[in-house]
Amino acid sequence: MLLYALLANVVEKPDGITISAFFVVGIVAISLVSRVTRTTELRADHIDLDDPARSFVTDSLAHDGQLHLVANRRQRGEAGEYAEKEEAQRGMNPVPGAADVLFLEIDVVDPSAFSGALHVRGVQVDGHRILRAEAPAAPNAIAAVLLALQEATGVRPHCYFEWSEGNPLGHLFRHLLLGRGDTPPVVREIIREAEPDPSRRPGIHVGG
Repeated sequence: MLLYALLANVVEKPDGITISAFFVVGIVAISLVSRVTRTTELRADHIDLDDPARSFVTDSLAHDGQLHLVANRRQRGEAGEYAEKEEAQRGMNPVPGAADVLFLEIDVVDPSAFSGALHVRGVQVDGHRILRAEAPAAPNAIAAVLLALQEATGVRPHCYFEWSEGNPLGHLFRHLLLGRGDTPPVVREIIREAEPDPSRRPGIHVGG
């Protein structure tokens, strides 16, 4: 009975539904515009590295005076995963043969957040050294870490990726909604906006 009365009222006086629909559409549109305009923000007020992470960076610099990082989306988190990832990246990207490689992993949490401290932890898995952090969006966090490393060390870091499979538009919507997508081009654009001098931008290398 109540449902019938509601439907009858909507049919006879649809003004309320129309106004509500405009409000909903307006809120969704504003939210999308806000998210799109903030896509290329760093989203991190500052970067904190714990002692193991600092040690990894120091040791890598001592090896050859350079910083080479491989971006990895963790799957099993086992030694074999990192060995396979490094071998694949050395095959598809210009990683110097004697380069000391660090892995960079971002766990996406609460994609609706936009700022705050980014805490980077140093984790070691069977000799493979990983810089790991939690952030609202992977590309923004990777860009922030690379820029922070460059600022702290004075060394231009190089980060290596592989292209993601799938439709570019699908990756775009995934990034907007979930903080993940085709990471390399977004990282590069964030760095381009944050650092106006091309010679001071961290190197982004994509293969595959």
